[in-house]
Amino acid sequence: MSRTARMLEGLIRIDTRNPGGDERGLSLQLARLLVPFRPDRLDVVPVLGGHSYVLASFGLPKTLVNAHIDTVPTAAGWTRPPHEPYERDGRIFGLGAADTKGAIAAALTALELARPRDLGLLFSGDEEHGGSCMRAFLASDAAQWVKRALVCEPTGLRVGTRHRGLMTFRAEAQGEGGHSSLADALDKPVVTLCRVAVALDDWSRLKLLAGPPGFKGMCVNVAELRGGVAFNVVPPMAELIWSLRPPPGANIEEVKTELAQLMPPNVLWRATLENPPFETKDVAGFQRLLGSRVDSPIDLGFWTEAALLSAAGIDAVVWGPGDVASAHAANESVAIAELDEARMMLGDLYRGSV
Repeated sequence: MSRTARMLEGLIRIDTRNPGGDERGLSLQLARLLVPFRPDRLDVVPVLGGHSYVLASFGLPKTLVNAHIDTVPTAAGWTRPPHEPYERDGRIFGLGAADTKGAIAAALTALELARPRDLGLLFSGDEEHGGSCMRAFLASDAAQWVKRALVCEPTGLRVGTRHRGLMTFRAEAQGEGGHSSLADALDKPVVTLCRVAVALDDWSRLKLLAGPPGFKGMCVNVAELRGGVAFNVVPPMAELIWSLRPPPGANIEEVKTELAQLMPPNVLWRATLENPPFETKDVAGFQRLLGSRVDSPIDLGFWTEAALLSAAGIDAVVWGPGDVASAHAANESVAIAELDEARMMLGDLYRGSV
């Protein structure tokens, strides 16, 4: 078994399911593993909610390599305990193997090949739930020098340069409530929000051609309408939940402005999640770091924190070992050959990381 595969097994054994996992424990372990490589600065930063991130700086970081330390909760169908890694048919199995502890293992063992110059290694928590750690890093002084970032996600070592955003919303309508025999004289919150739901769906149909090729439409999903307790009671309140996925290039503030025009004055509504879309600004600028792989970029069907970096003015690409089809699924795994190739590629990146 390769050095990187053995490293990955140790990372899998630390439970970092989000919520509830031990991100702090893995952060401290990663800091211990980084000490022998003598970074110029090494920080373990706690974030509210039990989350944390580790930042190792070599020189003044202009390039950032990022991978998240948390995993999703355990899916149904695992045939072995998810935190007891094992090797079979040239693959390492375990929760987080592909998403993204394999990338962390490759980034760590690549330090044995070359010492980075002007590069930061950011191992961040809370990617799978709220993004609090990446936002905390971007708000820190450490982020001010970073110009470009490699965000590690399972892409099969291909370079991802575009994906949709993800926005979720909640609306509430209120009335007096009362007996259904008085329904003709009462406000009907459920009916009000039904009209909002139809307006959202109509708006989404008008947007079917919005966005670049491969990302047409807003992907509006009216997910849930709640309200009412019985057929003979006019409810005093109703709630509507919906989401949309704006395409690359969309401005989420402009999206909210358009949605506001669909809302009746008696409806209170707000965004509960505002993850922007992502598009690499200068793909060719990453060729020195990733070679000819940037000549064949791919679109991504999932959201990544590259969008937060890009929104903060840090150009980014998404890259890493593993297959997204294995991530979030039972018996998650990654090919050892991909881990080893990722290690070699990161070693080359470290050598030229200025």
